Amino acid sequence: MHTEKGECLKFLSLFHNDLGLFNPFQIFSDAMKTILIAEPVVTELESQMDFCRLGSENLTVVPARDLDKSRTTLRERQIDLILCSTSFPDEESCKTLEILALEFPYIPILGVSDAPHQDSETAQSVGACGCFEKPLKDELHLEKIYDLAEASNAGTIQGIPLHSLLQMHENDGQTCSLHIFSAAGEGYVYVEDGNVINAEVDDLSGEEAFYRLISWDEVIIDIKYYNRTRRREIFTPLITMIMEGFRRKDEHIDLDPQSLSLARTKQKLQQASMAGMRLALNIGQVLIVEFDAIESTLESMLVGMIPDHFLIVTTPSHFIVTDTEVRQGQVIVVKFTHMEKLFLFRARVSRVLKSPRQLLFLDYPSVIHFHDIRRTKRAAASFPCTLKTQDGTPFNGVFKDISSSGALLKLTREENDKLPEIDISQWVTLSCSLPEIDEQLELVGVIKNFKKDERGIQLGLEFSTTYPELEQSINRYLKAVKHKSV
Repeated sequence: MHTEKGECLKFLSLFHNDLGLFNPFQIFSDAMKTILIAEPVVTELESQMDFCRLGSENLTVVPARDLDKSRTTLRERQIDLILCSTSFPDEESCKTLEILALEFPYIPILGVSDAPHQDSETAQSVGACGCFEKPLKDELHLEKIYDLAEASNAGTIQGIPLHSLLQMHENDGQTCSLHIFSAAGEGYVYVEDGNVINAEVDDLSGEEAFYRLISWDEVIIDIKYYNRTRRREIFTPLITMIMEGFRRKDEHIDLDPQSLSLARTKQKLQQASMAGMRLALNIGQVLIVEFDAIESTLESMLVGMIPDHFLIVTTPSHFIVTDTEVRQGQVIVVKFTHMEKLFLFRARVSRVLKSPRQLLFLDYPSVIHFHDIRRTKRAAASFPCTLKTQDGTPFNGVFKDISSSGALLKLTREENDKLPEIDISQWVTLSCSLPEIDEQLELVGVIKNFKKDERGIQLGLEFSTTYPELEQSINRYLKAVKHKSV
């Protein structure tokens, strides 16, 4: 069981005091933080939102009244802390809290209850840092909320191999989640009291996932909070796994040749002019920014944009906590992902704003570079299909591209009396006939991204139907298209 003052703030002291990132006892730093409040009662939700905003202008509070909305928000946005009611209609006590703690173990979560003396033990046993009593009004509660929001991410590391960082954590007996990024994809390693207890990447977990992750080169690692909810699947000593990982890499025993090949070969960047065009960025989107004088990459957030003129982004926390200045006029590199493509551009810092918020004004890019980061090759397509939402309502669509793992689909107002209500992670079914090989397919997919405009909706889908016959059919279609284009 976790004590209310123990596990959560232990993470805070282990990393932040040593790294000198911030004072753990100040109410809130200048860095922007986001809190999700999951509460079914509107009046209580509004009360908690008002309470959390006290004393800080650098805090964004996002509401959610049910589990589905909470999940969607957590997948789409960077959230630093979850406040979750222990009671939802037609559910056992702490059930929603338990699900969120299990699915998002790298985000601290606090229970909020009408009867904490009854719910506190259950909440903490399923992953919560503690349990507060409604209504929230204690200044100590406010300080705890801010401390945990700060502690959710201890920093980002680049240039240190994953195996070296894990050995340091083992020596220090630290507990954390490591979110690992590379050209091959992203995954997690969970460390408990210095021991690697599990790893996850794509559909793999345990030691096989660890060997995949340890083989990646040029990784970026976020050090995040860990709530100890992952089941232990790894029992092998760390040094033994590291040596086995090196052996597999040296002998080229690739667990996923398509993914690992991306790490070995640099894709040729394409470029496009941005004259008169709007960047595919949304307010609140996290950006990766690189400064020539700093080896590691930093995070920033888009807070404003005037196309063809400038972008407004938050000053990376590195400059705030180290009390150093961003030099006006310097050129930085900005990276972001959209629709399974990695985009990057160079931009000049045209203005540095320190009050009332620390912001950077960047010149709008004239040229942007990009490349596809999909793990499977897609072919351009243009053939009709029928899409059905979960309630069974059919809609007419057209495939724009397709691969064995997913597709891009367009639904237009011209072909439909009305368009469906779409959300991330929503399941849909598709019926279509592959024109080059005359095969009828029934597909099930999950929506990974979408874009709406006045003409209709564009959907990025990942297929969940994985039986061999389906993959063979799609691959036959891809071969037929390739042969026809030669």
